[in-house]
Parts: sequence; structure tokens; C-alpha cells
Amino acid sequence: MIMAKQKAKKKGLSPNAKWGIAFLVEIFIAAVMGIGYLFFYANAKLNKIVKVELKEEELAINEGSNEAQKGYTTIALFGIDARSTDSMMEGNRSDAIIIASINNETKEVRMASVYRDTLLAVSGNGTTKATHAYAYGGPELAVQMLNENLDLQITDFATVNFLALTKAIDDLGGITINVKEEELEMLNLCITEQIGVTGIYSDGVFSAGEQLLNGTQATAWARIRSTDQGDITRTERQRTVISKIIAKAKHAGLSTINEVIDDVFPCICTSLDKGEILDLAKGMLDYDMGPTIGFPMELEMVGHETKGSIIVAADLFSNVQALHQFLFGTEAYTPTQTVQGISNDITAETGIGARPININEFIPPSDN
Repeated sequence: MIMAKQKAKKKGLSPNAKWGIAFLVEIFIAAVMGIGYLFFYANAKLNKIVKVELKEEELAINEGSNEAQKGYTTIALFGIDARSTDSMMEGNRSDAIIIASINNETKEVRMASVYRDTLLAVSGNGTTKATHAYAYGGPELAVQMLNENLDLQITDFATVNFLALTKAIDDLGGITINVKEEELEMLNLCITEQIGVTGIYSDGVFSAGEQLLNGTQATAWARIRSTDQGDITRTERQRTVISKIIAKAKHAGLSTINEVIDDVFPCICTSLDKGEILDLAKGMLDYDMGPTIGFPMELEMVGHETKGSIIVAADLFSNVQALHQFLFGTEAYTPTQTVQGISNDITAETGIGARPININEFIPPSDN
């Protein structure tokens, strides 16, 4: 039963999100950049990454989905809400869900963050929060969810856990964050929780303002949910953290990057093989990081009696059209019958219908 609903504020991503929209993008791509210099050196380091095979026939690529995707390399990126570092497969919720799309001709990279509380169809589980797909069926079910609900053709993924974020920030000497007064209480609660997850001790943060945070503190700050717009505001914090990490990593020496790699790579699992990862690394200098966006664009935040606080697309059909325009440049895309059916089911369940979407309203101006 729907208890309450509230239209979310329209808000594009801030300019400092230009290099990414969640912590794992930097950890996965920037770390690979750091080892791109020497093939044999990289080959040895890549042995630390956990390789996972996906069954393509299980990935629910919708018949008739957008053919324009053939000109792009699209990868799903997950940050797991790990309470244990023993496994990066099913049992852990995906705290960050990213669609990264590389234009194979122009080399522009665009990224869309799917809010973890978005109500979507998950095979065998009806409609539920997007974050639950990874917990129920690992990366395979999470990729299947993205393909089925959003008309995507994703066949590869990369997953990173929060221990990697904490260690990477510590290796880089911390990052400077402007902490708000209203964030302090929840920040310190998250620091205590983070210490329990990683075993890495940290002092609390007891004053507002711009200050140097260590890995545990910065990771905790990125995980705060109970302020402002909840999940939406949290992804903004994650994007701030990522921009800070990128800035430091770009100026770090090879020995520091090597420390990051040694700490982070054991915390990555992916379906990409070594050759594919090295190909990504070799092409990094040619890539142009384009705008980023959050999904859904038009949405309502809803209190549901059994599903808790959820985000509902207004509606899924319209948002998928806008997503394909953003990622693949497809004007007036018509989603498949599968997506139309899911969209109708969500509308029937929540009573939230379509609203027009002007994609340009959700893309921030370039800071170049």
C-alpha cells in the first residue's frame, strides 16, 4: 500500500561529478590506468582480481531493444553494501549501481546512476528495490534487472566493496571534504558502523567545515542517507568523494598508485578478462568523460507500507526513453513491450504516471 508520496526536486548533477558518479568508477578505472604502463607488470597485478563468468542467456536482453547500443561498450558497475568482506557475490546489496557507456567511435564516456531504492522488476521477486537484485542473485541477477527494465544489452560488470574505498583514500593520504553541521550526527554513527565492517579504526568527526578525512571517515560520509533527499543526496556525496579521489590519484606517484592497486584489486570482481581490462587501460588517454546523470530523472519518493522508502519513476517508459537519449543519442526511442509491461505494472501498483522529461534539465553545464 502506498502511504505517502512526494515529488523530488529536479536537480542535475553538480559539475564536480564530471569524472564519475560513484566511488567504484574511480577505483576500477583509475586503478587500471595506473597499471597500464607495463603489460607484464599489469598481468601479474590483474591476477588479484576475482574473475566471474556470466551466462549471456541468463542476462534477459529484451528482443527488439535499441540497436544503437551496438556502437557502444556498456558495462554495469556495482558498489556492494558489504557487511562482510568475504564475498562479493549474492547476499550483499548493491549500494551503488552505475551504467557506464563508452562510444566506440568518439570515445566519450557517459554514466548513469540508478538510485538503489528505485522500484523495478526483479525476476522471481516481483517489484522491489533495485539494490535487492544483487543480494538475491549476485551480479548476474543485477545485470539481468538492468537489461530487462531499461532495455539495455549489458554483458559485463565490475564490482567493488567499501573496504576498497577506505583503503584507496588512506593510501592517497585522505581527501578534503566540507562537512555540514547537520551531517555530523549521522556521520559519526556511520563511522562506528564502518569500523565494524572493515576493522580499520578511526576517530570521529566533531566539527563542521572543510577538513581532511581519512578513508573510514570519508567512506562513512559517502554512506549517509538520513539527510535531505536520502538516497539521492547520498549519491551526490559519493560523487563528491569520487572527484576528490580522482584529483589526488591524477597527481600521485607510481609508488602510491601501486599501493592503491595492491589494496584495491583484491576487492574487485568482474566478468572482464585480462585482455579486456588492459584494452580499457590502453584507451584511457583517448577517453573523453562526458556528462553524468541520475536515474530515474522524473521521479517521486514514496513511503510504501511493505517495501519501505522507495523511488518511483514517473513513469518507467518515459524515463527509459530519456535514458537511451542520454546514453546512446537515440531520439524518440520506443521501449520494448517488456519495458512497457513493467512500466504499466509499476504505475498500477503506485498510481504514479508519466511526466514529460527534458533531458537537458538534468545535465549540468560543462565546467570546461
